Amino acid sequence: MFRSVLRKPLSSTFITCALRNSIIMKRHINSEVILNDTEKKIRSLLVDFCDTYNQSKTEDLLELRITGGWVRDKLLGNHSNDLDIAINHLSGEEFAAHLFEFAESKYPQLTLNSIHTIKKNPEKSKHLETCTTKLYGLDIDFVNLRSEEYTSDSRVPVIECGTAEEDALRRDATLNALFYNLNKDIIEDFTGRGLQDLQDGILRTPLQPLQTFLDDPLRVLRLIRFASRFDFIVENETLQAMTNSDIKSTLVHKISRERVGIEVEKILMSNNPQYGLKLINYVGLTDSIFNAGVLSSTITEVNENALINELNTKTQEIPAVLDIATEFLKSFKNEIQHFPKLSTIFNEIMINNKQTQKLFWLTVILQPYGDLRVRINAKKPNLNRLTEVILKEGLRLGKHEFEAVSNAVSRTVLEHTTLDNYFDDPTSISRSTLGLYLKGCGPYANLNILLNCFIDLLPHIELVDCPKVPQPILDSGITESSIGALKSCLNNYEQLCLDIEKMGLEDIYSTFKPVVDGKTLLAALQRKPGPWLGRVNEQVLIWQLDHPNGTPEECIEHVKSILHQYV
Repeated sequence: MFRSVLRKPLSSTFITCALRNSIIMKRHINSEVILNDTEKKIRSLLVDFCDTYNQSKTEDLLELRITGGWVRDKLLGNHSNDLDIAINHLSGEEFAAHLFEFAESKYPQLTLNSIHTIKKNPEKSKHLETCTTKLYGLDIDFVNLRSEEYTSDSRVPVIECGTAEEDALRRDATLNALFYNLNKDIIEDFTGRGLQDLQDGILRTPLQPLQTFLDDPLRVLRLIRFASRFDFIVENETLQAMTNSDIKSTLVHKISRERVGIEVEKILMSNNPQYGLKLINYVGLTDSIFNAGVLSSTITEVNENALINELNTKTQEIPAVLDIATEFLKSFKNEIQHFPKLSTIFNEIMINNKQTQKLFWLTVILQPYGDLRVRINAKKPNLNRLTEVILKEGLRLGKHEFEAVSNAVSRTVLEHTTLDNYFDDPTSISRSTLGLYLKGCGPYANLNILLNCFIDLLPHIELVDCPKVPQPILDSGITESSIGALKSCLNNYEQLCLDIEKMGLEDIYSTFKPVVDGKTLLAALQRKPGPWLGRVNEQVLIWQLDHPNGTPEECIEHVKSILHQYV
């Protein structure tokens, strides 16, 4: 069981901006926005409307721009349905109303959907009124170009209608500040760097980075998310600004936990989540993200000092765990291919399913807490798993996440003896012992197996000197002794998987059915229900696992022979 991480110190050499830029791969980007047939129809309609509207105007001519991720993705050659259209005059609702009136008379064949207006709600990041509708089957948001100004105590800015340049400069990254001018059919780069940064794969803020992040620290997580999604490099000054200690405080006090959780989920479900986690680790935001949220102070106040000290110790382990888990993943992936059963599990969880990929990384991050339980209410003595509190209150994730992750992490402590005994002597473990272990994992038995494999490896892994600044490509290695430990551990777990298959326990959670149900058992024993029945049913389960070909009659006879122990 992992308790602490010992590793060789990292090289003290700091990778300079020049060296980091030298590893940037030039990528092909389109020189223009290429519209598909549906987008061409939408542009034709909108430009036709603008031309008609502007005929009677000598100033304040209507001009439309598609903003944000759609432009970036189109230039990268990717498909996008994220159509946000910024309007230089008129509100979104006014524009949509005029557009629909125009379309009804000039485009009678076009089926128009209803207009839905989303009013301002700054606390949910809706700073200006937005109007949403469908055109030719695509969802479209209409909103004003905007400028923003921040105060010192809130990430919610004062928003006003602004110019296209002001709207571009307020965005989180230069490559997200590119606009596609629908009227002129051109790309607009008001920051002067967006197109080049997109080609170079560089993330940088349009304005001074530290103030940008202090204004809205969520931008740190957004840039990390884009880095992990596209394998982009964070520009050196921008990356160093992320490490500023004040950002920790502003992230905790200015950002809602829901918004943090959304960004973390997207990072963990990205194409390169380990890169995103390395960046989070590097900038020192691990404990600002993975905590109990608003309950953190309450937990400190209502629990014993010894428990809080234990909690703090385990919290300090998380960066080291992530450091190793993310760095040696390349070696792990290379070696696991030689173990067919484990390779299938790895691909099932980490390659083929973004949801289980997310669950795996959450279990790795939180596994130092094990089954640690804390009070979260001064008036209630009951204890709650800390992992569940972090996922529910700190990241605001749903039941699907916190039940699966909390159960898996807790079981690494409560049930790991079963695996230890198996690895010491596989013949000493009965089918029922292994079956009960797997059944207790619920539908996440493979997640539990992969997590325990990682935990068993962590104390034995030493990394060779690797770049201090995170890179998108996993190119660091592990020592020769670590390779030996890795192979030995994978061999153990491969044999475990083979034995699980041999015993017919692979799908026990979904396929197992009691050979004798409670009603039949009560009739055979001629007894009334009571607390004893639950304990006897557990023994039925154990007997059935150890006698997979046993009959209901044999099971009932077994129950009769042990009944006196439970009634």
